[in-house]
Amino acid sequence: MKTDFCVFLDAGHGGLDKEGNYVTAPSKQFQHEGADFHGDGWFYEGVFNRTLTNRVAAKLTNLGISNIIVSHEYLDISLHYRVDQANWYHKNFKKGLYISNHANASSSGRARGFEVYTTRGKTKSDKVATLLYNNVKDLLGDRIRYRPDRSDGDPDREANFFVIKNTAMPAILVEHLFFDNFDDASLLMDDEIVERFAEAQVRTIIEAAEVI
Repeated sequence: MKTDFCVFLDAGHGGLDKEGNYVTAPSKQFQHEGADFHGDGWFYEGVFNRTLTNRVAAKLTNLGISNIIVSHEYLDISLHYRVDQANWYHKNFKKGLYISNHANASSSGRARGFEVYTTRGKTKSDKVATLLYNNVKDLLGDRIRYRPDRSDGDPDREANFFVIKNTAMPAILVEHLFFDNFDDASLLMDDEIVERFAEAQVRTIIEAAEVI
């Protein structure tokens, strides 16, 4: 593992403020009938994103791997600010890798599955995305569904999302299942599932540091 390597972690969107208010867009939450989830059936994507990201950060810290969370504890700070932080540290502190954690949603509530995004075309980020996809499959197997796009020979999907398009280092955006689907949301509330997603990221980071 490289010692001059840093992981820049982004928990997408906002979370719960000190008064318990969810401080992000309405589209980043969904209320399921007959469930508790984050309270009264609500699933808050930003809360899940922070739960997972904080667990990844703790694992990296325990291993002595440099990491910086560029998102706020609960504020939905701008994408520009998150990217600017990562790019500054990448230039002035340590070279690294950017991972943006999310959960997905659809218009129907019927979609399910795990996705990894990179920017369009062949880049070093594709290698990272493939490593993560394979590690998730190794650790979660058929407990979740997968949504690969193998049209270009690898499993990642391609889109020019701001945080992966404008970072100066290899970057991936991860969609951990669909929070507006009851079955997927239930999986995302399972502590063992979250642990395995976090472990998959840590294994990917260790492997990626040697190939990017």
